[in-house]
Amino acid sequence: MNYYEIKFNGIKVGSHSNSFEIKDKFFDTFENSEIKQAEITASTKLNKQDNKTTLDINLVGTINNIPCDICTEKIDIPISSKMNYVIKEGDKNNVYNEDVIIVNAFENTICLKNYFYEMISLALPAKRQHKLNATNNIECSKEMINLIEKYSYKNNEIMDPRWEALNDIKLK
Repeated sequence: MNYYEIKFNGIKVGSHSNSFEIKDKFFDTFENSEIKQAEITASTKLNKQDNKTTLDINLVGTINNIPCDICTEKIDIPISSKMNYVIKEGDKNNVYNEDVIIVNAFENTICLKNYFYEMISLALPAKRQHKLNATNNIECSKEMINLIEKYSYKNNEIMDPRWEALNDIKLK
């Protein structure tokens, strides 16, 4: 059995919990993953009832060495993510929606590796930056900010006279 699999068929009615450690090596199998380092704990709870089976996944941890969008310095980003799935037996080619996991009747385990990866990727914020300090300023690298400002285009620079007529155009 794979490390990121849970037993499905043959388990008794009731609640079944598992815990998985997700470390750097986990991301090696995902080509082009921007995440390379992390320390995350994945907790799963499989609730098997006579007429329905559900799976709750809870991820808590830190994604390490992600570049800040402002200064490119490496930062650690804490994440927390929860997802609830309904498990149904059927043909894997028929996808109901993203909250349903389809398993074939003859399968004994469910591999959660891709579900974990998807949850971790979606838990990353769209804007990745240093935290705000006590004075509500971002704690970015001053050296890098100065370098960016030095080489950034400034709006107040002299405009090519051929394009000055465009300034008179009023947009609705």
